[in-house]
Amino acid sequence: MFGNTQFSVRNSDGYRFIDRRSADKSHPVLVMLHGMFGGLSNFDPLIEYLDDYPVFVPEIPVYDFDRAALSIPELSRWVCAVLEKQDIREPVLLGNSMGGHIALDLALRFPKRVKALVLTGSSGLFENDFGSTRPRRYDRSYVKERASLTFYDDLVNESIIDEILEVLQSTQKLGRLLSIARSTHEHNLEDQLEQVKHPVLLVWGEEDVITPPEVAETFCKKLPNAELKWIPRCGHAPMMERPQPFAFYLNEFLSKLENQSLGRYPK
Repeated sequence: MFGNTQFSVRNSDGYRFIDRRSADKSHPVLVMLHGMFGGLSNFDPLIEYLDDYPVFVPEIPVYDFDRAALSIPELSRWVCAVLEKQDIREPVLLGNSMGGHIALDLALRFPKRVKALVLTGSSGLFENDFGSTRPRRYDRSYVKERASLTFYDDLVNESIIDEILEVLQSTQKLGRLLSIARSTHEHNLEDQLEQVKHPVLLVWGEEDVITPPEVAETFCKKLPNAELKWIPRCGHAPMMERPQPFAFYLNEFLSKLENQSLGRYPK
C-alpha cells in the first residue's frame, strides 16, 4: 500500500519482495517488515539514505492467509520460513507497526535466527487503530481521518484513500484485516520483553498517536538491551515521513553492531 515501489520487485512462492543483497556477506542483511496497511514502497525513502547494507523487503501476504489461522505468531512463522528459503541468516529485523510486532515475536520464538531488532511504531504493547470492530467501510472522510493519524504531516492523498477503501470494501480482505487487528491487541508481549536479549534500536515519532510515546518508553524500559531515538514532528511511520534522521540513527546502530561481538542467544 501507499503506492508502488521504485525498486525492482521479484516473485517467489506466491509472495513479492525487494532483494538488494550483494555477494558481499560481511554485513548482516537488513530485513524490513511493513505494517498492517503497509507494502513494499513503505521503505523506499529510507533505503535511499542507507549506507551500503544489504536489504531484503518481503511483502507480507496478509490477505492470502487462512483467516482462522491469521495471527502474529503465524506471520512470524511465515517470515521465518521466508528467511530460510532465501538463505538469510541472523538478519537485523526492522519492523514498523505490525511488522515490529512480528519481529519481536520471531526473536522470542527463534532467538538464534536474529542478530538485532529495529522497531518503529511497533505494536505488541498498545496501539490505537481500527481495532476489532468493523470500520465505516464506505465513509471516505472517515477513512481519510483515520489514515491521516499515521503521519504528522498531511501525506494522505486520494490514491492512498482509494487503496484503503479497496481493502475495506472487500468482505474477504476486511475479514482478514480484522483478524490480524484482533491478534495485535490480544498478543501482548509486555511480560516477555525481558527475554529479548538482542540489541534493539527504537526509532519513534514524537507525534505518534497510534503507538504513542509512552509505548516507546515502555519498550525501552522492558527490553534489556534497547536504546530509544526520537524524531520530532513525526508520526507513526518515521521511515516514510522522516527517512533522513531515521537513516542516521540506523546507520549508527548498524555500525555499532559490526564493531562488537554479539555472541549467541539461547533457544
